[in-house]
Amino acid sequence: MESVPVPSSSWALLAVGVGAASTAAILVRYATDAEPLALSFWRCAGAAAALAPFARGRLGGLGGPAARLPAFSGVFLALHFAAWITSLRLTTVAASSLLVSTTPIFVALAAWLLWSERLPSRAWAGIGATVVGVALVGGGGLGGSSLVGNSLALAGGATAAGYAMTGRRARVVMGTLEYAVVAYSVAAAALLVACLATGAALWGYDAVTWSSVAGLVAGPQILGHTLINFALRDIDVVSVSISIMAEPVIATVLALLLLHEAPPPLVVPGGLLLLAGIYVVTTSQAAARA
Repeated sequence: MESVPVPSSSWALLAVGVGAASTAAILVRYATDAEPLALSFWRCAGAAAALAPFARGRLGGLGGPAARLPAFSGVFLALHFAAWITSLRLTTVAASSLLVSTTPIFVALAAWLLWSERLPSRAWAGIGATVVGVALVGGGGLGGSSLVGNSLALAGGATAAGYAMTGRRARVVMGTLEYAVVAYSVAAAALLVACLATGAALWGYDAVTWSSVAGLVAGPQILGHTLINFALRDIDVVSVSISIMAEPVIATVLALLLLHEAPPPLVVPGGLLLLAGIYVVTTSQAAARA
């Protein structure tokens, strides 16, 4: 059977989504007046509020088991943002963006451990390359990077894997919009509790920080995450995963141009090795499933 051509509009959605998501690290850096947990809360709460009116008619039937998967996904999303946005205050944009992009590796390992999904030898080679790349990128004390910040970015990649895996299953039984509203709302609720528990201020910011918050909601969250999820309806997950690999490259270039932040010495070779490993794992898994 011949494959159905992917509509050009879907590729456009994916391109806009990846481009928008790539600005997140820069916007976080500009939002100097807000703590990472508060930024994470406003990003999720703002996106949930903006999307809810469009999904309202489809949310009425959700409850119990139907809402469980997107709720779990929201918890993972909250952990992801809390870890990754904090990392951006402690390490370079290049190191943080590269390390958080290791999500496909964590997905592959989780599928192998939890569901005994076979990993081809080529995938294991890719995982090995990624590990070496992570070691090069994540070495502490190199050009403004920090071991704690790099570790938090890697934790952001791991928790994003939980978000991706639960989200993939949730979208089998529900649409992208209602999934996004539930997941973003649960993430916002969890982050609000964390903000209240730690005393993170939720308002009183300067104009630049509020503008950055608005940018995070409109750009990386709504145009980024949501449009990438929409693109998955027509574009295979491998192509989407490979396209997303452009995010750390774009973020690094933007940091160099806008923040005058050059990547640490070992980030370029380490990042290339890391991304090559992710590519090998993604493509070899797809070949094994075909």
